[in-house]
Amino acid sequence: MNVDLLLIGLYVIVFGVIVVTTYLTRNFGPAAMDYMKTVTTEQERQTVGNLALSAVVYARNRYGHLSGDEQFEMALKHLGKTLENKGILRSKEEMKSVIEFAYEEAKKKGLIASLKESVRKTP
Repeated sequence: MNVDLLLIGLYVIVFGVIVVTTYLTRNFGPAAMDYMKTVTTEQERQTVGNLALSAVVYARNRYGHLSGDEQFEMALKHLGKTLENKGILRSKEEMKSVIEFAYEEAKKKGLIASLKESVRKTP
């Protein structure tokens, strides 16, 4: 086999790969990056929601003897530490709203009883 033909064929293949890669990167790269950011953001939101739910259940079970506001603060503190350990940054206001939502979700799922229900059950 002729070495020149082999080198020309190799050159055509390499050049073709470069052209196709450049075309795809220029035309679809920004859209692909936006998609990746959206997916990551959605996954992060789900992670924060799940962590908030676990923080609410933890605070309710661990600090059930405290008032509702104190339990809320303990859940907020627990969520803040957990998010910090995972490298997820959220403002205190965002964490408060997530905790409030997680509390309602935990009640709906039957993971915790509301404070009113637990007061009624106490003899």
